[in-house]
Amino acid sequence: MTRLGRLLIGALTMIAPPAAAQDVVMALDPTLMTGWSGVAAAGEYAKRDFGTRLSRSSARRSALAATPAATAARLAYQPDAAVRNRVYGRTIAQIEKSSPKDAAQVRQLLMSGAMRRDVARHMARYGMSPNNLADTTGLYLATAWMASRGSNADPTPAQMKGLRAQVAGVMAGMPAMAGASNATKAEIAEANIVQAAFASAAGGHAARDASFAPTVRSAVVRGVKGSYQMDLSRLNLTNSGLR
Repeated sequence: MTRLGRLLIGALTMIAPPAAAQDVVMALDPTLMTGWSGVAAAGEYAKRDFGTRLSRSSARRSALAATPAATAARLAYQPDAAVRNRVYGRTIAQIEKSSPKDAAQVRQLLMSGAMRRDVARHMARYGMSPNNLADTTGLYLATAWMASRGSNADPTPAQMKGLRAQVAGVMAGMPAMAGASNATKAEIAEANIVQAAFASAAGGHAARDASFAPTVRSAVVRGVKGSYQMDLSRLNLTNSGLR
């Protein structure tokens, strides 16, 4: 199982049965969960535009590879508890629709900060930060790609480095992303973290139960397509990013 999956599976034992896990995967489809309103309303179009651009990006070195410090600074954000709680609230509300019993335990996991701390530790292994829009987007896309293949392996450092550079390079050229408000960056990034965590947990279930794998693959691919307009089933995760 992935390191991220191992960190979260222990905390997510409340959704361990495949049927319940399926409910959570379905509930966390970004087209339902994030409900872009308020500060992130303008970010929805930017996210979809980003996905289209990334899918078409070439194998050339990205802006991050050329100017890492400047690019990272433009895509960093200051954590905002109020924004984070809005994202968590939407997550919990969606889970409550399909699995009220699980929602209470997921609420405890999210609000305790345990999930975010585990994700931060996992990201640090790759030299990445949960307080950076490009890093959290790369984490979500890599985790979702693995889950879409029914894989329980971590991305390699080379794969994550390449994807991080690809994502940051595309975002650096998008004023709507690099120039977004702190609140918008925070809202998109916090949603990415939640999505990555549950995609990893679902991928772990799929790896243990082959009968559940098609549901995970379908839900994860659909979720990324709905949020970022990218079809993971047509892309490969390489040392140069998603190609």
